[in-house]
Parts: sequence; structure tokens; C-alpha cells
Amino acid sequence: MGEKKRKSDHFPFPDHDLALKELSYDPCYSRIPAEDRKPITEKAWARGEAAARETFQQFHGSYDFFAICRESGLTLKEKNIDFVSGNQRYFSDYISGKKEVNLYLKSIALWAEENSLDLKSAENLILSHEYYHFLEWTELGLTSRLYQVPMIQLGKLKLGHTGIRALSEIGAHAFARTYRDLSAAREKSKTD
Repeated sequence: MGEKKRKSDHFPFPDHDLALKELSYDPCYSRIPAEDRKPITEKAWARGEAAARETFQQFHGSYDFFAICRESGLTLKEKNIDFVSGNQRYFSDYISGKKEVNLYLKSIALWAEENSLDLKSAENLILSHEYYHFLEWTELGLTSRLYQVPMIQLGKLKLGHTGIRALSEIGAHAFARTYRDLSAAREKSKTD
């Protein structure tokens, strides 16, 4: 108790405890029955954790997501911009049809500074998050489709279905956090 966290312990993505809050940001949140919110959040988090463990084994504990992405056939495009649309700053995005990740370097630099991370560590962490989205499109299936709500509901009439985008983000946060924790535990075991 009273021990200061080391900079290396800092993790700037929402943790498991904040996953429900992340779900509340989804535009379809109000259409999710209250009793379903926690279970679907847990399911998305567990999917991200499981994917991290499998990927960690597949790549023999490497925490170099630049190399992991290249080895997986992803193209990385570094764009020297601060990408802001509306009130949202974007650090990266995964382009599914092209197996491509765009990294917005000026946005990442601002985020890295705000979170006391060096630039390469921030880029690597963001790549780990995007790698989960790559896995969704190529192996796992979209986490956003684990739970669907009607697109339109007029009384008892329900038309169409849409997934919950926040579930994909929750899965990606779980993946990035779990992978980072596995890597840190491995490094610690080497020094013990």
C-alpha cells in the first residue's frame, strides 16, 4: 500500500472494470436490456483475453507488434497527421479489405505524451489493439455481432438487426491489456 505505480505499469486503455462504461458509449446502448449488459461485456472481454493468450503462444511471447503485423501479412502505413473528425481523435484504423493499418503519428504522439509513454511503445500498444480487429475479420468473427439489437423498433415491430460496435472495442482493449500483461510477466520471470 502506498507504493507508486511505475511508468511501465501505466496502461492507457480502459480496463475490465471500465468495460461497462465503454459499452455505455455505444449508440445502440439504450436498446440493450439492462440485464444483458454485463454478460455481453464479459463475453467480449473474455474473447479478447483468449485471443491474446493464443496470439502470445503463436508468436512465442514477442511483444513487437510491428513484426507480428508484418508476419501476419498486414501492411502498416504511417501517416504524419493528427486525425480528428468531429470531436474524436483517431490514432489508427484497420482497413479490413486491404489488411492494412493506418497509424496517425501526430495523434499518437499527443496520446503518448498525455499518457507518459515513449512514441514507439505507444505505437506498439495501439498496433496490438488494431491487431485484435484484424483477428476479428480474419479468424474470430466480429465481436460486435456477439449481440444484436433491432435497427428499428416500432412498438412490437422490429426491423433489421445491428451489432454493438463497443463490444469490438472492449475485446480489443482486453486483447491489448492481456497481451501486455503476459509480456510483462514473461519479462519479470526472466529477471527473477
